[in-house]
Amino acid sequence: MLEHNRRILIVEDEVLIALSLKKMLDKVFVSEIAHDFEEAKMLLSHKSFDLVLIDISLSGDKTGLDLANFININISIPFIFTTALTDPGTLEKITNLRPSAYLSKPIENVNLITAIRLALANDDAIFKIELGKQIYYFQAKDFLFAEADHVYVEIHLKSGKNQILRTTMAYLEEIFPSKYFKRINRSVGVNPYHISKVVNDKLFIEDRVFKISKKF
Repeated sequence: MLEHNRRILIVEDEVLIALSLKKMLDKVFVSEIAHDFEEAKMLLSHKSFDLVLIDISLSGDKTGLDLANFININISIPFIFTTALTDPGTLEKITNLRPSAYLSKPIENVNLITAIRLALANDDAIFKIELGKQIYYFQAKDFLFAEADHVYVEIHLKSGKNQILRTTMAYLEEIFPSKYFKRINRSVGVNPYHISKVVNDKLFIEDRVFKISKKF
């Protein structure tokens, strides 16, 4: 994806700081602003973003740490913390949530753009599947879902260049990065990044609907 098409969500409760960050980002990326946990959650649930910039000390019942946990569980996109807090307790909580980086306030333009570029580059992962003498390479973000049929598995890709491989779901579950591969039933594994919605035991990816098994 071209850099100027990358979408960044800024989550910052101080209006002037949020607007300042947006001004920096809009020279390179596309950005939107959310001012608290609930607004950010709503935007993330209905729009596609490549990265989230999160102020740790959001106003309201839930902080930026809660938002980071929501992202890790539900969306699996990179995020960067912004904070004026550098005490050991805060830094330990930050580390446990596995951010791509954290930036101390006040944030300088060059540090912000560099951190985001590094996070996006690291997230644009390529993984490979080795089957005998054949090696297949896939871009993580291109992978939608895998669907097994007897001894074959079809890898469905957003690019439309699907591959049918003689392998097992168990093997794919083992070699795919867990961030991009979630088994939802005996014959299907999906990329959480591309889930559009979940309703009860139904999961939606593009025009496909899958049933979620209680065993997975």
